[in-house]
Amino acid sequence: MNVLVRQIFIADKSAWLNLYESYLEFYESESDQPSVELLWNRITKDSPEIQALVAEIDGEVVGIVHFHYQLSTWTQSWHCYLEDLYVREDSRGKGAAKSLIEEVKRLAIEHKCSELFWITKESNQVARKLYDKLASQSDFVRYEIKLTND
Repeated sequence: MNVLVRQIFIADKSAWLNLYESYLEFYESESDQPSVELLWNRITKDSPEIQALVAEIDGEVVGIVHFHYQLSTWTQSWHCYLEDLYVREDSRGKGAAKSLIEEVKRLAIEHKCSELFWITKESNQVARKLYDKLASQSDFVRYEIKLTND
């Protein structure tokens, strides 16, 4: 099965939106229309603030990935954070997720990044089977504080 990974186009909005909403649902998060529109604008600007790729199988968009570059305080190079990755359930196991990660890796190397990283839920066993083949699991523990902008 051939997987085509390419930059996102404006014409992909409907397919992207369906996949992004499924991604949010998977992570038990609700779609916030202003935030979704903001993300869409950030990934489709002439100079995107967040990078986005899609995976196609047989001409149909079946997967998305969002990532961005950040400066490192530890090195003179950039790091690449793969923030969102989602492949439609009926298209899993066909190489779309692996192809998306490999393309992000290629672009990160091209951007002179010294590290590509991502996080997932510990319970996301299906994805972790692939991730364990492609990357090393870090021993870092993530902490977070939810902030409000009142």
